[in-house]
Amino acid sequence: MSELGVAVHALEPISLTEMNARARLLTRVDRKYFVPRAVLAQIVSASGGFYRALEIDGRREFRYDTVYFDSPRFDFFRAHVQGRRHRYKVRTRTYRDSGDCLLEVKSKGYRGQTVKERVAHDADGPLALGAEGSRFVGLVTGGPADVLRPVVSTTYHRVTLTHGDQRVTCDLDLIVHGAGAVFGGPDDVLVETKSPGGAGRLDRALLECGVRPHRVSKYCVGVALCYPHLPHNPWQRTLSRYFRPAGISEVSEVAWPGPEGPGYAATRRASVAASS
Repeated sequence: MSELGVAVHALEPISLTEMNARARLLTRVDRKYFVPRAVLAQIVSASGGFYRALEIDGRREFRYDTVYFDSPRFDFFRAHVQGRRHRYKVRTRTYRDSGDCLLEVKSKGYRGQTVKERVAHDADGPLALGAEGSRFVGLVTGGPADVLRPVVSTTYHRVTLTHGDQRVTCDLDLIVHGAGAVFGGPDDVLVETKSPGGAGRLDRALLECGVRPHRVSKYCVGVALCYPHLPHNPWQRTLSRYFRPAGISEVSEVAWPGPEGPGYAATRRASVAASS
C-alpha cells in the first residue's frame, strides 16, 4: 500500500449516509490543487485524525467514470473560456463500484459558488441524456438540451475525506478520452476542497506547504486536450505541465465520446488489438 493509502486507512471511517447527512454540499465554494502524493500523505498523517474517510463495503478508494455533454459549438466550454458569470457543466457519472449512475448539472453562480443538481440516470446509457434527462437539463440550464452530445469522458479513482461541513476529494490516475484521443493526467493528486464559506483546514495546510490553488476543470482540460482547435489559453500551462498522451497500458474500459454525436464504446482490448 502506498504512503497515501496508509495515511487514509489510518483515519476513522464514515459511511455515505452519515457523510451526506452532515454535509451534502450541493452549494459550495471549491478550490483545486495539484498535490504531490507524499505531501498529501504527510498532511493527512499530521492531521491527528481530524478527517474521516468515506468507506463503503470496506473500500476507501472508488472508481468514477464521467461523460460530459456539450453543444456542437461547445457553448458550455466557451462560457468557461470566456469566464462568464453563469456557466454550466452537464455530465453523467457512473460509480463503477456500485453500478449507480447520476445525471448532474453543475452551475457557477454568484460569489463563485458552485451549485450541483442531479437525478438518477440509466446506468446502461451514460452516453445519452434520454428524454427525461433532456427535460431535467433544460429546466436547470434554461436552454435546449436535445442538441447536447457527449464530447469527453474521464475515468479516475477517488478518495473522499470529510470533517463537519467540509469535504475533500482526492482524484488519482486520471485518464481523459475524447474524439479518438486518450490522455493521462498528473502523477500528483488532483485535490478539491469543498466548503460553504471557502478555505478550510486543508487549504491552510497546503498553503503552508507552498501549494497554491490551481484553476483547473477536468471537463475544460479534457476538451482542450481532445479538441485543440478550440480556444484554451486559460489552461495552456496546465496542459503542458500535467498531461500527456496515454499509453495503451493506461487505457481501461470506459465509454469514449466520439465526434459524430452518439459516441462510441472503446475498450482496452480494442485498443491493444488496434496497436498490435
